[in-house]
Amino acid sequence: MEGGPTIRISRTIVILQTLIIVALLGVISILIVKPETKSPSNNHAYIINYDQADLARLTELVDRFNKGLGDNLMIIEPGMDSGPVIHDIISNGKEMNWTVDHSRDAGYPNNTVKTKFVCRSIRLHERDRDYIDVQLSRCDGFNANEQLPVLAFPKDKL
Repeated sequence: MEGGPTIRISRTIVILQTLIIVALLGVISILIVKPETKSPSNNHAYIINYDQADLARLTELVDRFNKGLGDNLMIIEPGMDSGPVIHDIISNGKEMNWTVDHSRDAGYPNNTVKTKFVCRSIRLHERDRDYIDVQLSRCDGFNANEQLPVLAFPKDKL
């Protein structure tokens, strides 16, 4: 009878060790193959959909500039006839370089393929019930108070 209790304790120890190993393997596999749980970041560098997230990103660009912080953003706008119009924005928080590239849009006159603005002020302006405009001002080569609409953001996609 002395052999009986020893076998029972050994069997219990083996079962406990197996359970611990299985639990450890489960934790390790969860840590290694952890699914992405973060929500999408507003800090994306491209605007293409003109949806609520893109408007939030555009608002962030304006807010950062007005706080004196730099930012970079590319906006891909559908073209008039064929290709997109690309807006490339580079800001250091004091000056904004906004380049509008029409080279992929066959409906735009070829003599003005790229338009470059160097400006010191930006705002979002609700033009009417259908559009929010991005307006630049205090731009080189323009009157200081002139508001230059460089992009229309359609509200129907929001």
